[in-house]
Amino acid sequence: MTTAEIITIGTEIVLGQIVDTNASYIARKLTEDGIRVLFQTSVGDDKGLLKSALKIASDRANLIITTGGLGPTENDITRETISELFDIPLVPDKEAYVHIQKHLVNQHPNVQDGYKKQVMIPEGAVVIHNENGTATGFAIQHGDTDIVCLPGVPREMQSMLNKYLEIYAEKHRSEEGCTLTRDIHTFGISERAVEDQIKAMTLVHDGIVTVNILATAVTREHAVKILDRAEQDIREKLGHAVFGVGDETLESAVAMLLKKCNKTIAIAESCTGGLVSDKLTNIPGISEFFLEGVVAYSNKAKIDILNVPEELIEKYGAVSSQVARAMAECVKKRSSANIGVGITGIAGPTGATKEKPVGLVYIAVVVDDIAEVKECRFRGSRIDIKNFSANTALNMVRLKLIDNTLIL
Repeated sequence: MTTAEIITIGTEIVLGQIVDTNASYIARKLTEDGIRVLFQTSVGDDKGLLKSALKIASDRANLIITTGGLGPTENDITRETISELFDIPLVPDKEAYVHIQKHLVNQHPNVQDGYKKQVMIPEGAVVIHNENGTATGFAIQHGDTDIVCLPGVPREMQSMLNKYLEIYAEKHRSEEGCTLTRDIHTFGISERAVEDQIKAMTLVHDGIVTVNILATAVTREHAVKILDRAEQDIREKLGHAVFGVGDETLESAVAMLLKKCNKTIAIAESCTGGLVSDKLTNIPGISEFFLEGVVAYSNKAKIDILNVPEELIEKYGAVSSQVARAMAECVKKRSSANIGVGITGIAGPTGATKEKPVGLVYIAVVVDDIAEVKECRFRGSRIDIKNFSANTALNMVRLKLIDNTLIL
């Protein structure tokens, strides 16, 4: 099985000035292709440090993916470091030069000159051209290790990584054995409950428990069949707790069911601040089913915008099952949607009382004229509570829609 190390390059990453999203994307893509990621390393813009990181990685991994350091500035040191470390001269790539000239056609000549170093690659390297920018990527082989250098701009890196993985798959197609992995996502069931029924690696994030399954076989087709059987077994054991596979999300599962059931939805949010609406609107084509999202944060907004009865808030408080239900019913009525959702709670760290602690959230889902209200007590930071609440609301809608499809 191929093992890999990811090296992200940039002082701004090491100092925490930017969040490194590249490593997580690369790790996910490699894992999907059956490549086992052993290490992730971040290193600043320093040749000595980068050489050290590359030497260590080449001793413990078959594949090294680097991102960053391929730009036109003096701080962009990746190509020069690779050249010096492995004693490979840098040579210009003609196709990359033509591409950069076209990309910078309206720029001043002095600006164009600054980008010329980006066409330089190690002699004999496999060139990975950049359709979204000027940084040219490349891959070299050192002993038994493949070293792939990609730019740090996420959009550019992702496209070029996908290109390289196609090259990699073709290169290793004839090798005996194939290892593939698959992620099965669940919600509404604890990690312990999942592990009691399935002996597999799990990951928990915002209430979502992900089961990772791995299959090794002589051929890819056989490995896929093994994964299919394992997934079917998990679905039979965990039932409707399973909501998706791979890149599928709770919101995409809800969108698919809304379309299947031909139902529309409207959301009224308080403590989640529009997070449920934000998640749904990440799904292309959702406008056909998502009619309205209202952030009614204050009591006044709940009364004036949603028409929640003032006496209801006075009697039970804004954070109550009664107000959550009223929010769901009112947003459903004002939008003429089939489904209304209401969320109200205390995300903290302030605003709590002895009777109503931080993390107390009420979520109501009204489908046609039938209402379900859930009292939740979440733990964690303010952001954690918002994410738990949003995902719980989406899952409640998902289960209601599943019941609807079963009835149909």
